[in-house]
Amino acid sequence: MNEMMEISEVINYVLYIVLTAVLPVIAAYAVNLIKAKIIESGLIADAAKNEMLGQIIESALSDVMDAVLYVNQVYTDSLKASGRFDETAQKEAFNRAYVEAINLISDQAKKAIEQLYGSFDKWLKLKIEASVNSAKKTN
Repeated sequence: MNEMMEISEVINYVLYIVLTAVLPVIAAYAVNLIKAKIIESGLIADAAKNEMLGQIIESALSDVMDAVLYVNQVYTDSLKASGRFDETAQKEAFNRAYVEAINLISDQAKKAIEQLYGSFDKWLKLKIEASVNSAKKTN
């Protein structure tokens, strides 16, 4: 029986040594394989591209808000103060903000928005309306 225990202990010891030596190698290989697959799949490139697009869109949104605030400051406020901010003046304010935003937003952003949302014009009009509403809430 002692001989059986000794053989069992030796086998366990050998297995322990083999597994201790082999497992880190297998783990390192698996990690490197996963990294290679991620790079091949383009996940990192896609994430970088999405981050860049996010920054472009964020910059365009900031430009829209700047245009709305500018028109509000130089046009809308004076008409409101004099009580002449009627429907015609509102349309004019929107058109001024639209033109100002188009001048501020980069061509790169316009192209990216067109690709993402289908229509730059529609996107811009929606964002101007949202910015006007947001500006109203803060006033």
